[in-house]
Amino acid sequence: MSRLIIVLGLLCTAGCLGSSEEEYAAKDREASKATWALVLKVDGADVRMPLEVMNVLLFKDEDHAKQNPSAFEIAGPGVKLIGEIAAADNVDYGEHWERLVNKMLTIKAAGQFHRDPVESKITLPGKPETAVTGGTMFVEKYTGKWSGAQGNKTLSGKIMMQLEDGRTIEGTFAVHAVTWG
Repeated sequence: MSRLIIVLGLLCTAGCLGSSEEEYAAKDREASKATWALVLKVDGADVRMPLEVMNVLLFKDEDHAKQNPSAFEIAGPGVKLIGEIAAADNVDYGEHWERLVNKMLTIKAAGQFHRDPVESKITLPGKPETAVTGGTMFVEKYTGKWSGAQGNKTLSGKIMMQLEDGRTIEGTFAVHAVTWG
């Protein structure tokens, strides 16, 4: 009987710890989520646009991954960007986001993400949707502990986008980084 009580106690403790870890992850995610945004300088004013996620598509074939860039897609209300991470900077299945620090990512006008066509576009407040014809993202920092769609891993840095109307807009970004593949 005493063994049963000990076993039940250990199971309860293990269950409680797991629940606690989930609570920590959720709390950390909410704190990080508040930072996920583009902050762009538009007509002399800062415009903040929330971001939801940066999905990065990985290749299962390591040799292919070493020779080809990884596609990424950034999404948020009024924001859709497609781009590439150089093959040399592949974060791979170990989620080595630190490899992107001090690296330049390329924003493309259009591309594919998991076989789906994606066009880069942005809708600035009070303006119609505008195509993004290209740009760059310079990653300055990587933070976060928790992986996956419910995690809090965050990339942040500077962004520059060229718009179809000829304007170039610059600012900063912080975005939740998630791998798929």
